[in-house]
Amino acid sequence: MEGPFVRCLMVETGQEKTVLQLLRARKLGKGMCPQRTRIRKIRGIWRQDQVRLIPGYVFVYSDTEIPIRFYYRMERLLKVLRYDREPEGYLQGADLELALALNSLDGRLGLLDAREEEDGFIRITDPRLEALGGEVLSVERRKRLARVRISLLGEPRILPMNYRLTGEDGQPLTPTEEIVIDMVEDETDEWLTAWTPDFSDELMEKIDMEEPPEEGEER
Repeated sequence: MEGPFVRCLMVETGQEKTVLQLLRARKLGKGMCPQRTRIRKIRGIWRQDQVRLIPGYVFVYSDTEIPIRFYYRMERLLKVLRYDREPEGYLQGADLELALALNSLDGRLGLLDAREEEDGFIRITDPRLEALGGEVLSVERRKRLARVRISLLGEPRILPMNYRLTGEDGQPLTPTEEIVIDMVEDETDEWLTAWTPDFSDELMEKIDMEEPPEEGEER
């Protein structure tokens, strides 16, 4: 089997950062928790921040095959998503294309580009949506929000994604309201696509105490 080797881990929601830290500490591949740009109107002001695109899921990328048992030794992991006939859990087909598309975006999905047609219909025109295999189900003009359906291991998932209007030249139209950029989740967005050194003492103690499994050892 040739790489890239990509898995999707289901983890405890809110514990994605811990899982990314463990992946790095145990050299189990590049972990990524994709994020999207969110805008909300609060007290008359549009505010922008970064939130998880698919809460509770972490993608893992590696150039070599890594036995699945290594992942099941991690805290906060619920399961490795797998196909019935692929026990090691490597993504295939459209799922792999989705994961690779997210990786090409460095795990960061900004506001989707959209156009307002003459009849007032809002059409999402962003090519990134097609790359992700997404389908627009509905658009809420007041919230500048599109509900998008993607598929992961054959299961449909409805994701909210905010959009911005663009002109005929493809350039974004200046909003009439000022957008205030808020602090992102957990004070920085870097941990969502990279690894940070801010391990807690408790986590470092767990990492130091656990020995890697021997070759052939069951999880």
